[in-house]
Amino acid sequence: MKPMKSIKRIAAGVVAVATMTGMAACGSSSDSGSDTATKSSGPVEIEVWSWDKNGQNGVDAFNKSQNEVKVKFVLQASNTAIQQNFRNAFEAKSKLPDYVQGFAPLTTNVANGWAEDITDTIKPILPYYTDGAKKNVELDGKYYGLPGVAAGTFGVVNTDVLAKYGVDAPKTWDDVLALGEKMKADGGTVMNLAGEDPSGFMQMAEAAGAQWFSTKGDSWVVDLQDEGTQKAIDVIQQLIDGDMVSNQTYQDRPALYNYFDSGKLGLLTMAYWSSTGYKTNMPNTSGKWEAIPFPQFSEGETKIPGILSQVAFIPKGTSKEHQEAVMKWVKWQCTPEGYEATFRDPETKSIGVPAGYTDKTNFDMDKYVDESVPDNFYSNDDEAKKIILDASQNVMGGFDLGPDYDAWFPELQDQWGKAVAKQITLKEAIANVQKFIVSDLKSKGINVKEA
Repeated sequence: MKPMKSIKRIAAGVVAVATMTGMAACGSSSDSGSDTATKSSGPVEIEVWSWDKNGQNGVDAFNKSQNEVKVKFVLQASNTAIQQNFRNAFEAKSKLPDYVQGFAPLTTNVANGWAEDITDTIKPILPYYTDGAKKNVELDGKYYGLPGVAAGTFGVVNTDVLAKYGVDAPKTWDDVLALGEKMKADGGTVMNLAGEDPSGFMQMAEAAGAQWFSTKGDSWVVDLQDEGTQKAIDVIQQLIDGDMVSNQTYQDRPALYNYFDSGKLGLLTMAYWSSTGYKTNMPNTSGKWEAIPFPQFSEGETKIPGILSQVAFIPKGTSKEHQEAVMKWVKWQCTPEGYEATFRDPETKSIGVPAGYTDKTNFDMDKYVDESVPDNFYSNDDEAKKIILDASQNVMGGFDLGPDYDAWFPELQDQWGKAVAKQITLKEAIANVQKFIVSDLKSKGINVKEA
């Protein structure tokens, strides 16, 4: 990646506006963006925007735990609301918060001039995060967001299907294709490809090494047809052409769950948090799903995909004093007591598996993984726990979504739907998306070229 000034030139059409209206607007809740401003006596007061309904509980616990930082928590109605409210405040040159829960990809935040370079102040918290979590918020060795990852993806395969055909659980995509050939003879399908959801394809491409966006000189380089993407296209096209997949839509959940539970489906890819819903809505096959690592393109690989499309950030112009205060708050969340207070739901008592963290946090990972495994969903609970733990600690990072994700993802959905419906090939669909991205960026005055 290029230095920040090059990133800004690359996004010229967007950043020209952002730098004119944003710098004056980007005063933090301290009303001071100066790094040399006199530090206040007493606790540093920072403002946090989030749509987490339980966030106030964690903030209250943090405020009580120390007297150096006081956090003011401002609850937002949703991720859509926080995006609109932040944009409005930014454009109106109003006072901005010191921390914003993510609503857009990293590069979008940087290209619009929203995110501060926090390379100096983030150092105290970096040891608590995995390489994948850090890659998700880094550009050219500089940090513009708070580390994080998407939950790592793995698979579950119906054990009745494996027994019926006398095969082991698939380890590679070639194994998946072989199982699909066996299943289609009996009217079954090895996977489900919903026409509105290309996320599984994106994860396959990431695992195969795809990099859709990069920079060269002062231009974005768009390459949705690289070797990694072609590997994913090849597998999915074989599944489609071979009639090995179903096309149940997520827009009709009862029908979707009914098909998954019918015994006609071989494999699902998922994150750990899906298991509770599957268990509740799939009673016939509950207890018959064997957890497996994400299928690989070559035997012996161990890639775990997970694409982070929303990155939390500190708004541009926030003073160093307030940046440091944010880091103290975030670092506290990396402690066992901080994680519990921030993320444990007081009503349901549920909590997510910490993902993207290192052992330095001293989290009791076994406890969290145990809590994530519902009774009688997996056929191999002990192995499932190992797979979930691996997915939480080794999920990939650094899959850049470019400066116009909000524009191109709907186009990808449309083109994906056509490919799944056999109206065009997936290769043609992805080529169309690349053309759309290039045209969109040019229309916004952003330098771009195709690889």
